[in-house]
Amino acid sequence: MPGWSRSLWPLLILLGFAQAQSLYLFSPQGPLRGGVNEALGVGYFLGIPYAKAERWKAPVPAPGWTEVREARHFGNACPQRGVFTTRLGGYLPPKSEDCLNLNVWMPLAAPPAGGWPVLVWIHGGSFSGGGSGEAVYDGSRLAAGGAVVVSLNYRLGPLGWLVLPALRAEDPQGSVGNYGLLDQLEALRWVQRSIRAFGGNPQNVTVFGQSAGGMSVCDLLASPKGQGLIHKAILMSGSCTFVRGLEVDFKFGAEWAQAMGCPQADPACLRQVPLARMYPPEGSVLEGVVQRVESGGFEQSPWKPHLDGVVLDEVPLQALKEGRAAGIPLLAGGTRQELWGELLSAPGDWAGFEERAERVLAGKGQAARALYQGLYTSPREAWAYFQTDRVLLCPSLEAARLQGQWALTYGYLVSYRSPVFPDLGSFHGIELPLLFGTQNTWPAQAIFLTAQAYQESLPISRELQQRWLEFARTGQPGWLPYDSGKVLEVGSGLRVIDNPYDERCGLFR
Repeated sequence: MPGWSRSLWPLLILLGFAQAQSLYLFSPQGPLRGGVNEALGVGYFLGIPYAKAERWKAPVPAPGWTEVREARHFGNACPQRGVFTTRLGGYLPPKSEDCLNLNVWMPLAAPPAGGWPVLVWIHGGSFSGGGSGEAVYDGSRLAAGGAVVVSLNYRLGPLGWLVLPALRAEDPQGSVGNYGLLDQLEALRWVQRSIRAFGGNPQNVTVFGQSAGGMSVCDLLASPKGQGLIHKAILMSGSCTFVRGLEVDFKFGAEWAQAMGCPQADPACLRQVPLARMYPPEGSVLEGVVQRVESGGFEQSPWKPHLDGVVLDEVPLQALKEGRAAGIPLLAGGTRQELWGELLSAPGDWAGFEERAERVLAGKGQAARALYQGLYTSPREAWAYFQTDRVLLCPSLEAARLQGQWALTYGYLVSYRSPVFPDLGSFHGIELPLLFGTQNTWPAQAIFLTAQAYQESLPISRELQQRWLEFARTGQPGWLPYDSGKVLEVGSGLRVIDNPYDERCGLFR
């Protein structure tokens, strides 16, 4: 059955409940056996292969099958050294290079005419870690609100973003260093081919992502290869400028290859390197070697999308400014204290603040000091806010400002703090369990640990989901566009406020 039929939908649901909470569906690739969340009225299919890829090759669509395929458990995660959540004990499926799989959650109800809106989630993790199988990203509650939700894996770290002249020469189009982005594009093509079978509308696809996932949303909007695959976009705590040039990373790639035991940077040699060498265990001697090669923190990390002239031909923010994504509504924002951890290493006086600001904003250090000294009494606190604004929050809002010339755009700010650990602030990613309704998953559970904190989070979570779902349905989340000067604040409740960031964000343009 290549697509879905509204008349057949009740039969599919009955079949699901009749088979011990299994759900059977005929996808274009072949038959699937998924699961049922009876309490929410949602079906799910996990670990569906959407592509296959050799090391540092473009992905190709995964082959089909004839026998019923088990799809009730998450597929492999992509190789990585891990992310903060997994270091805190969060679950991640076993890792393997055979990791290009995705997950689908869908309402167990007849789709509306045309199909449910489709939300495609791209996880964060600094382009080096994470996966769609993390518990906090469970799409059940969003799907229960009336959408088909898709989450996907993509290649990470060196397998996702390595740049070498020899790899560029191998590619028929001369592309290099964007293997993870090519994976995301292939997953979106899978959505176009297959999502009708799950009740989704392939002509109403909203891509949403946070952190590196939000940056990926920018990249997808800007990529010449992404045209026609995206109809709406949500950028959460990202930036449209974190892309790398090729020349500097050709040099890095050679150094990294030497650390892997391939001094000539020969692809054949690198394709034989064990994963344990590429992604060494934490605390190992080899990890120290790799970390020295990769030093510089996220802003300097080479494991990012690249301006290769094929997949990305210009900085995504500039592409938005020029109208590359004309007609695509955008919802963008972030948290007020994205980089609150900067307090630990912040300068202790205003002279130190100005000196550091000058290093990252040449010629604007004095202006930055004057602005932030007028806003905050403590230079340490001011520095944490300055870094939040510079690296993630203002770049997200700037995308809304520029895309607003070409489509309706909307802004939001997260000020929510954990009642259990308020000193953590509205940190990077705090809104994710609220958006997905996964407050009871570990390690997110820690910030909603008391019964009162959890109960108070529920109405915030429900309204946040409703706003994102309304945007996916209509392109309008229910408050005024960004150019009105209004944004949605997500705090102890949701309210529309005047944008308090226009002046300070101007400092970073």
